[in-house]
Amino acid sequence: MVKPGSIIGGFVIALSVAIQVITLVEIAHYYWLLFIWAAGLIAGVTYVLGGMAFDTDKMEYFTTSGISLGAIGVLTAYFALFQGETIFYSLTDLIPATQSVMVGWTFGAIGLSTIASFLVAIAPLFIVAGAGKQLKGVKPGALIGGILICGSLALQVITVVHFAHYYWLLVFWFIGLLGAISLAIGARSKWGYSSTEALVTAGVFIGILLVLVIWWTVSPQMISNILAKTTTVTNPLGSGNMPAILPTVFSFVAGVVGFFGILFCAASDKRRF
Repeated sequence: MVKPGSIIGGFVIALSVAIQVITLVEIAHYYWLLFIWAAGLIAGVTYVLGGMAFDTDKMEYFTTSGISLGAIGVLTAYFALFQGETIFYSLTDLIPATQSVMVGWTFGAIGLSTIASFLVAIAPLFIVAGAGKQLKGVKPGALIGGILICGSLALQVITVVHFAHYYWLLVFWFIGLLGAISLAIGARSKWGYSSTEALVTAGVFIGILLVLVIWWTVSPQMISNILAKTTTVTNPLGSGNMPAILPTVFSFVAGVVGFFGILFCAASDKRRF
């Protein structure tokens, strides 16, 4: 029996690959754009695997799919905001050498890669539909959690790479994740074990997160330490103490977003820890 869904899925995959290859060969020799396409492929495949997996395995698949979906948006924004100049100078000789046209094709290369990634992400859905299989037990919480985790990590990495080379700022992200994991474990006490230690640990991490952001934004010593690591940064954040205070705030926000990302994932899973 002819399966139109599978045919359409194969056609969409071919179209996606063609768009991505043409972008890299004809427009810009910036091969990091392949990461956007790869994120779309992983998002689509893991979403389908999650829909067909047993309940015990669904959270992992859908979380991975959410992280990959978030990566599409994050990488698109990152390349547009921070790698535009590099892509500009990687444009091929086929692009007319005028400023406005080259700037347009710089963002066009990013946009085409994003389109290709979405196409390859939806192609597995057509293939599964053509095979006559149904995706059951979709977990929106895990998808949202994965997107939040990806966004929080991206914000933290951008902060320490482009705003302040002060790697102690990564502490915010790890504290946020550990606090969320502890809280999620403690919340499962209704299945018959003591949650006191886990909840106390979660409270400690939440308190540390709040104390650190207040201390680092008002302490002259911490501000001086962070400012000393911004001398080689190419994307300054204003003048005065703001180049030190804003990275701290960004890292705090990244930790909080990661915190809620873990909680969304945990809330979508009915298993015991």
